Amino acid sequence: MTSASDNPPLFATPHLPERSTTDSPAHAKLRARVATALRARTSDIAVRWEEQSRTVALREPRQEAAGEMSTAAALVDCLAVALASDGATSDDLIARGLTFGVEAFGLGESLQHVLKGLDLLSAMILYAVELDLADESAVTAGDGVRVSRRLQQASSLLTLAATKGYMQAMGAAMRDQFRHLRHDLRNPLGTIKNVLAIMDDETMPAEARTHPRFRAMAKRNARTLGELIADRLSDAEAVVPALVRQSVPLRTIASGVRRDLRAEAEAKAVTVVIGEGRAPVMVDAVGLELVLYELILALLQEAPTGSEITIEFADIRENQTAVTLQCAPMRRLVPDVATAARLTLLSSRMSTELTIGDQALTLLVPVRRDRTMVVLPELMPSAPISIMTD
Repeated sequence: MTSASDNPPLFATPHLPERSTTDSPAHAKLRARVATALRARTSDIAVRWEEQSRTVALREPRQEAAGEMSTAAALVDCLAVALASDGATSDDLIARGLTFGVEAFGLGESLQHVLKGLDLLSAMILYAVELDLADESAVTAGDGVRVSRRLQQASSLLTLAATKGYMQAMGAAMRDQFRHLRHDLRNPLGTIKNVLAIMDDETMPAEARTHPRFRAMAKRNARTLGELIADRLSDAEAVVPALVRQSVPLRTIASGVRRDLRAEAEAKAVTVVIGEGRAPVMVDAVGLELVLYELILALLQEAPTGSEITIEFADIRENQTAVTLQCAPMRRLVPDVATAARLTLLSSRMSTELTIGDQALTLLVPVRRDRTMVVLPELMPSAPISIMTD
């Protein structure tokens, strides 16, 4: 007879030792030294982040007051302090994250690009740490992973705080929107109630109660009430604009995608040329970015070595614009039927319309010329931040 121990499971779970919650003095010293080196690079990291976040996070550079630390520099400094800390991460990191999220919403940035910008900052910081540790022959791979893990923990907390700040600001904007809507709805509804009360008041003469002007007032305010409901409670108003639409140049979105696919383009010596499209428009920036990423990637996979991909933007007509992608030398751009079907489906899911021709891809994108900016003075960084519990 065989026992259960004679038949071990086919997929045994490996045993992982418990991780120590305390660092050795040597590692604590290493963290402190790396943090000091990181703070010395703060200005350089901040400048590069502000430049690159224009295309990665669609974030315009901020004009800081004289003598005031920039947002990026403050975030790098907070992460460096968290790296050197022997205990819990400082409260300043959470406060900075909350403020960053509130500011981003007030400036009309999408939550997706806020998180993407913070991810870019974390990547730059890790690269700076990598350069610093590369010169240390005594530092092991394990030491580098432990330092990176500590930075990742701090970055995760910063991201969580930024998300919370953004959602708090969004909640405040929605409460303000509904407050105004309630006020606007009460006016015609109150008038209708008053008219009905007068018409039901038997103490008044019958001819006064049935006067045509009362009926006209009721009809006019009922019409106003219906228009308010149709306009202010429509499907289009069911989302916060900053979550869906951003005011951003189309060229900036395309430049960000080109940057993300830089390695793929360089591997095949393909040049991606982006045309004019510098005027800001209201557009679903995240959706367009995802579609352009897949379209350009599909073209790169089929493009001959040394070819050139061009992206052009047409004029806005009837609240939409056409984005055209071509490849030189001319050829059939997406020969695979399954790939074409996938790209068409993705385009439809992002509320755009893709036409795949033999020599061009044309993407119809809904846009608007006007610029909508949400400003929340009471929630901007100069105001104290309170953490709300849900």
